[in-house]
Amino acid sequence: LASQIGSGLTGVLYVLDEPTIGLHPRDTRRLISALHHLRDLGNTLLMVEHDREVITESDHVLDFGPGAGAFGGRIVASGTPTHLKKARESLTGRYLVGRESIPVPAQRRPGNGQCLRIIGARQNNLRNVDVDIPLGCFVVVTGVSGSGKSSLINDVLHNALAKRIHRAGVEPGAHDEVTGVEFVDKVINVDQSPIGSSPTSNPATYTGVFDEIRALFARLPEAKVRGYNVNRFSFNRPGGRCEACEGNGQRCIEMHFLPDVWVTCETCGGTRYKAETLDVRYKGKSIADVLSMRISEALEHFKNVPRVRRMLQTLDDVGLGYLQLGQSAPTLSGGEAQRVKLAAELGRPSTGKTLYILDEPTTGLHFDDLRKLLDVLHRLCDMGNAVVCIEHNLDVIKTGDWIIDLGPEGGAGGGEIVVEGPPEKVAACRQSHTGRILADVLRSATRVEREVFDPTRAPAGDDVSIQAEEEDIGHAKMPWEIDGRRWHTRDRVGLRGEPARWEGAALEWLIDQIEKAGQGRLSPTNYNSRSTVEIKMPGSASPWFFHARTGGIWLLDVTFRVPTRAFSNAEVRRLIPLKTLDEMNDLPIYGKEPRVNVRHSGRLTDDIRILINSRKEIATADCREFIKRAFQAYQRLIRKMGEDVEMRQPWKANGRQWHLSQQMLSKNTEKLWRGSLIVEMLGRFKKLAPEIREDWTRKVMVVLLHPEVPGIWARLITNHADAMRVEVHSARGQFTPALIEKLGIEPVIRHLSHHDQVQFWLQKSQQCDQGQLERLVRESIASLKEE
Repeated sequence: LASQIGSGLTGVLYVLDEPTIGLHPRDTRRLISALHHLRDLGNTLLMVEHDREVITESDHVLDFGPGAGAFGGRIVASGTPTHLKKARESLTGRYLVGRESIPVPAQRRPGNGQCLRIIGARQNNLRNVDVDIPLGCFVVVTGVSGSGKSSLINDVLHNALAKRIHRAGVEPGAHDEVTGVEFVDKVINVDQSPIGSSPTSNPATYTGVFDEIRALFARLPEAKVRGYNVNRFSFNRPGGRCEACEGNGQRCIEMHFLPDVWVTCETCGGTRYKAETLDVRYKGKSIADVLSMRISEALEHFKNVPRVRRMLQTLDDVGLGYLQLGQSAPTLSGGEAQRVKLAAELGRPSTGKTLYILDEPTTGLHFDDLRKLLDVLHRLCDMGNAVVCIEHNLDVIKTGDWIIDLGPEGGAGGGEIVVEGPPEKVAACRQSHTGRILADVLRSATRVEREVFDPTRAPAGDDVSIQAEEEDIGHAKMPWEIDGRRWHTRDRVGLRGEPARWEGAALEWLIDQIEKAGQGRLSPTNYNSRSTVEIKMPGSASPWFFHARTGGIWLLDVTFRVPTRAFSNAEVRRLIPLKTLDEMNDLPIYGKEPRVNVRHSGRLTDDIRILINSRKEIATADCREFIKRAFQAYQRLIRKMGEDVEMRQPWKANGRQWHLSQQMLSKNTEKLWRGSLIVEMLGRFKKLAPEIREDWTRKVMVVLLHPEVPGIWARLITNHADAMRVEVHSARGQFTPALIEKLGIEPVIRHLSHHDQVQFWLQKSQQCDQGQLERLVRESIASLKEE
């Protein structure tokens, strides 16, 4: 721009796309002066811009709208800024004239009393800066361009926290120390980088709402009959997607000496899915129709599905209702991508101890989009989190709770804290360029009592009953629930919905022979599953005798369970002499392996697996003899298991010996920890909380109980050879990564549905810091008592 001013050219058309990005309001005024000079030389300047001051200083304005996406695309006002202010249909005009505005909050948040302290920051032009960042409020970092804002927040603060909390492989900028890390459980940099570079990435997949939609489709009666699970409705996995375009909806045509060309897939017509997948519909819409919906339309379509509606409502709240759910990530603007990220964060369970960092989030945003963005950022703060925002936009600065202004100039003239405090304090500082301009804004602004977001209050529409959701899905009984025998022997289909080609009469013959051999001692045949049939003795602890998998296309897969060494491979193959698949010319499948096999399946059991194509293969006197002998062997197995509980479940008979001798681990496996570690850790736990009681009667864990804590308080998982895993329950948000970093190997905090779980691994008790263990035991028990 400077070179063009110096050239003295006239009659030139200059096109500028948001030239005020990254400029302080002082520098914006200098830019406007330069643009006026270019115009006065006889040139024409065409600009795309959202800055209020630039718009009011322009000669002619074209305002597009009235909304975004499909709701816009036409000129709603054209003329001078004065004319724009009078245009009722112009949303921009309403903000310029003051009919719509971003108000100043009447009260600033005081924070939660805790803070992060950066000591001795020296990165780039920072001059040994010490600064406090209060937590639980909205902090805005300001200053002219080059004053050191990004060096302080991105290079020093973010990288230091990411390395300490998340063990990220980044090196923080030069500084002495960051204190208060124990008050933060995660740090998230919400920037305007794309949410993905692949066409398969979109707002629905990024926020996770597509997982819920796919699960909903898999629950539909039509999907159950066809055997479709959630993976069938994914365009990233083989099965339900169109394989011609691999779920992209487009195919890439490589052009020699020219850029590649993407064309709509002629097989699926751009829907991404196979025709069979699209036959499954929810309220008349297929999965492809849902991806083509605008978020606002999908919000109405899924209004009776709370888990889906809640995330869609969040996307709509941040102003993205005009986007398609399946709009590919590369087509989203930076501002849209940033708001998708914020919506995803709002949709996750919050501990109220997260630090969000944003670097100039208002880039490319209209006044109305900015208002929606600020609502989201303040909502995060109302949930107890802290938001640190590097920004020049005065609408953001005036709504902040705490301002940190760097400067006074850029480059070598900056790197110092000019003033910090509420906006009113910054506005009173005459040495601050930000303060002088902010003072004018605060004088003319209206103050409004801001509504505080209550995370415990149910969102609108969460009172939708489960009955309404189930009515939308449908309550039709499945065919195997109506007539299981008919389904499995006549109407059955393969696991992926294809018709089964094996002979159903083979299964009927087997079941009849088994029931005849059982002479009324077996439970009724269990057909109540889409692709399995089971026969067993009465009693929940009894293992099954016959298990048939009916979802194969060409082969019925059956298994008989008998005691160990009841039959040999040679004996069963003599009684049931089946050809190999290679020898069966009428089948389009191949294999040299025997179709009858005996394998060891447990300490007391063998499984005899048989792959059958037709009835004539097995309807023989020898096969009847096999079934009769197999049932007699099964009866011996049931008697033996009933008599010998200690053999069947030794951990219940003597759990202490089972765990201390590590019997759950294979004898051939190298063990990197000793069973005595369990006793050592129990001793340390009981020394801190003598009321703790242990339960040794679980197969792979020792459970710790406390009389004042409902349910399980902690578990020692003992079935891993490399280390013992310790899991301790606590109230949500009770601990942060900094408070558990010295507990054993790979300590992590898992956020479960109703509480948190602190998890770490041990090979020796010395790996567990006593101070952090004491805090974990005492505070986790206290927090769960209060709940």
